[in-house]
This record gives sequence, C-alpha cells and structure tokens, in this order.
Amino acid sequence: MAALALCGCQNMELDEQVPVQKVFTATIEDNDLSTKTSLDEYGNVLWMAGDQVSIFAASTINQQYQVTDESDGQTSASLNPVSSPGFVAGGEIPNNVAFYPYSSSNTIAKNATGYVVSTALPSVQNYADASFGNGAFPMAAVTTSTTDMNLKFKNVLGGLKLQLKGAASIASISVTGNNDEPLYGAAAVTLSTNSTPAINLTDASAKTVTLDCGSGVQLNESTATPFVIALPPMTMTGGFTVVVTDTEGKEMVIKTTKSQTITRSSILRMPEVMVETIAPVEPNPTHNGYEYVDLGLSVKWATMNVGATKPEEYGDYFAWGETEPYYEDGYAQEDPQKHWKDWEDSENYAYADGFNKYYGNNEVHHWTKYTYWCSYMNYYTNAEFFTDNKAVLDSEDDVAHVNWGGDWHMPTAAEQDELLNTDNCSWTWTTMNGINGYKVQSKKIGYTDNWIFLPAAGSRKDDRLLELGSFGAYWSNSLNTDIDDDGIACMFAFSSSDVYRGDFYRGWGRSVRPVCP
Repeated sequence: MAALALCGCQNMELDEQVPVQKVFTATIEDNDLSTKTSLDEYGNVLWMAGDQVSIFAASTINQQYQVTDESDGQTSASLNPVSSPGFVAGGEIPNNVAFYPYSSSNTIAKNATGYVVSTALPSVQNYADASFGNGAFPMAAVTTSTTDMNLKFKNVLGGLKLQLKGAASIASISVTGNNDEPLYGAAAVTLSTNSTPAINLTDASAKTVTLDCGSGVQLNESTATPFVIALPPMTMTGGFTVVVTDTEGKEMVIKTTKSQTITRSSILRMPEVMVETIAPVEPNPTHNGYEYVDLGLSVKWATMNVGATKPEEYGDYFAWGETEPYYEDGYAQEDPQKHWKDWEDSENYAYADGFNKYYGNNEVHHWTKYTYWCSYMNYYTNAEFFTDNKAVLDSEDDVAHVNWGGDWHMPTAAEQDELLNTDNCSWTWTTMNGINGYKVQSKKIGYTDNWIFLPAAGSRKDDRLLELGSFGAYWSNSLNTDIDDDGIACMFAFSSSDVYRGDFYRGWGRSVRPVCP
C-alpha cells in the first residue's frame, strides 16, 4: 500500500492513497516515507505484530489496540483491543480517531474544526536501519463517521536523513536548532477528516533530540549509512547543529547556518559526510579528583553538584552549614518527616538548640553557631542568646570542602555574583540529557567555549521535594548580614524565566556547586 522509494532528492513530498476493510483496519495514506520500523525490499511500509495504537472510538476514552499476528509484515493491518478499559467516564465524539503510537497519556478534545490530541514526543529515538525507530514517527487518522472503521493514517512529523561514511562505530547523534527551536516534549496535534495533521510543541526548553544507536552502528568507508531522525515540521531559520558521538566517546560536530525546513511527511536529506575528523573529547581538568571549568573568573567552577556523578544529576540537598545530606544516613528519601532536616526542629538542624521565643508574631530561633546580634535580642537577656558574629562558614562546616577535600569550597556571595553578572557569562535555559537547567557560558576573551550546566534541582523542606525541574537554588558560604535576621543565608536561584541573587532560611535543603582557586 505505501510504496517507499527513498530516492535521492533533497526534500521529498509524499503522495496519498486510500485503503479499505472492517473493524478497525489500519492503512497509511502517506507514501514514500518510512513511518514504521520495518520496510520490505521494495521500500513498502509494513505493520508489525505488536504495534499499538490509541483509538478514541466515538468517545474521548483512550483505548489500546494492537496489530494482529496475521497482519505482521503487511501494508494494511487489522487492529484488536488489547483489553477492555471497563467503565470509564468519557464524552461522545462524532468520529473514530486513532493515534500511533499508543500511550496511556494520550488524550483527545473536540475543537471547532476537528480534534486536538495531546501527546508527547520523546527526546530520545532508537536507531532503526534506514528508518525511524519504533514509536518515533507518529501518525493520526479520523474516520468519516462512528460507523466507519477504516483508519486512514496520515503522518504528523517530517524527517532528517544524515548520510555518514567512515571507519567509526556511531553510538549517538543529537540535533539542536541553532535558534533553540523546541524539538520534543508535550505536543498538541490538531486533525480533522479532510485535512492533514498539524503539531504544536508547548515546551520551549525541549531543544535537543538524540538518536540512540545502542551498542554502535558501524560505518562503511565507501558507502554512506543513513540515519533517520523524526522532527516536527518547522523552519529552523538559523540552521541546526548535529553532534555525532562514536563508541569511544569521540565527537564530531556538523553544523549548517542556512535556513532549513522540515516538512510534514517529507525527508530532508543532507549531503554525505565522511566521519574521519572525529576528535577525542578533551577531558576537563581536575582538582583533587573532581572536574572543573575555567570561565575566566576569579575561581574555577565544578562541573557538577556535590552528591552528583555527572553534570546533569541533581546531587544531594544540604541545609546551610551542614555537611551531611538533607536526609539522615540510613533512611530513604521517602521515609517519614521525623528523619528529615527542618530549620524549625532543634533535633534536626545542626545549629538550633530548641530555644524558640516569640517577637511579636514571629518565632525567634536561637542558633548555636553562625549568629550575630539582631534587634529582637534586645527584648531578652544577653544570656539567652549566644552570638559569635560568624557570617562565613568555617572549613569544617563547608560541605564542598568536607566532601571533596583539597581547595574545594562553597562559593562566596561575591563569587556567585561574578557568575551571575551577564557581562561575564550568558545564562541560557536548556536541557541536558532530558534535565532542565541553565547553560552558563563564559563571555571572557579566551574562554568563550567554556561553560557549565546547573540543573534545576528544586529544593527540600521537611519531607517535600519542591519544584523539581522548574527551579534551582544554590547556597553560598555566607549569611546575609544586611538584614536583621541571622537565620538567613545567601544563595542564587533561578526559574526558566529568571535568574537572581537571593537569600533564604538556612535550614532548607539546597544544592551546592563547589569552586576552587
């Protein structure tokens, strides 16, 4: 049914055909594009036994259907329900609507002209020989009525075809638009009976799609190997950047700055490239066994948080001045609240002794270390409040120094301000291996290729992990002595729309990014 002659044109538009049959028959209207994971020797699209589809059969209820065994390897397939969903409340719709691939999170809503299917595009696609990985290339169908069981699928995305030669074995390929276009994540697909599907991606931070080549795809030095990546239809006005990584961890960057258009149901074919200039990824320098990046500032910044093993990991959470993680050793993070740090609980926070009084309507805390005279102390005898006038952590209370040793330490407020200064560094909200955060890149002459990634690790309060993936907060080693409260420590914080200097109660669990001289 779907002839897939993958000819050598640069950008190929597809034809359409029509299918037939009873009780949900699945055919593919768009031709000349490998929408599935299997192709025959003539380039025809083949359904495979086990392929699954979401079907909204005259209802907003998402039912799971599967290609029958008898349809394996056919261009037209019969679909059977995997299981009955039982009674589920749902609204009626005047058509049958189908969406491939099946996901339990797929939902549908009626709009003025047809339907909107809410789904998600994956950030990682799996390599398939000369085709798209299973589930990476969605299709949708709308029947003419609820009694019409013939699902005529249309493609939702387009594709990018890279053609690589050489002696390397390819482990992964990533694609990023040079103007940070969204390429994956939450998506709304609009469709109707007489129109082609359109897609809108709603997560502006989802910028890099990766093709995972498993244990490696061996290139040939004389014949190009195709690598096909599904992408949403769009025009990338600044072009895109491709990073090819081989199984030895070496990288090659392929970049175009010309405007490139990905068209629905078309393949954008790039010229053949010889992968022979792949160079080893230079390791970052280390201090006492931990990597750092030189941004041209007064200190070097670590590549990862305390408690992490790679840059995008969140790491552990620490109350200010404590050197153990925010949860007690021996307890899982999901354990009851009594095992968690709490700035209001003298049994948990290291520098509170339980001496709490009330100054007006505010609770007053008595700290046993790192405390300076505050106005509320005038209302009590001097003996009731200990003050040491320490506002900067000693080395034995600096979690970066205690855990990493050497000259590693928590940054001072001034060192953090240096990083925050946009004359020194650019701050770009992005993702790294699927984790949200900021890429902080040097603007200093001679250091502009150097950057660090700060994951949006959220924060800890009692047994709660708050704002994971949308917020980040990083302690300095200093109290904020400009305010009349010795329980407040300096930090910087960020969301996707803002980066700012801040301060907060020192008993909350925050991230720590070390620095060294």
